[in-house]
Amino acid sequence: MTSHPGFHRINFSEVALGQRFYDPISAEYFVKQSETTAAMVTGLGDGTVPDEFDADDVVGIDL
Repeated sequence: MTSHPGFHRINFSEVALGQRFYDPISAEYFVKQSETTAAMVTGLGDGTVPDEFDADDVVGIDL
């Protein structure tokens, strides 16, 4: 993930359930639904389709 002034980098496992985060691979925002899934809420995502994440995936949260 390149440096982005409005983000703090953390692992997916550190994201709280229900928290919105940025995925640098898809360049979209997601909301964490469980310890292994999140749903895209920007772009084509409507927050209903879960996507799998690994605990050590690096994501960004807004500062």
